[in-house]
Amino acid sequence: MMYGLFLLVCYTFQPCQYEPQGYVYPDDKNCMADLQQQGLPPEYECLPVDGVLYARKQ
Repeated sequence: MMYGLFLLVCYTFQPCQYEPQGYVYPDDKNCMADLQQQGLPPEYECLPVDGVLYARKQ
């Protein structure tokens, strides 16, 4: 399963959504390592690419 780096974006009067950040990893360990190495805030998450893309279509 491929993992991607996503940013949780929340706008006023709209539901929150995950925005892809253009990074894809072969597993969650590599994604988490990159997240920590870059020192990104907690709004960034490592999520399965297929799960997020499927959820956006519904």
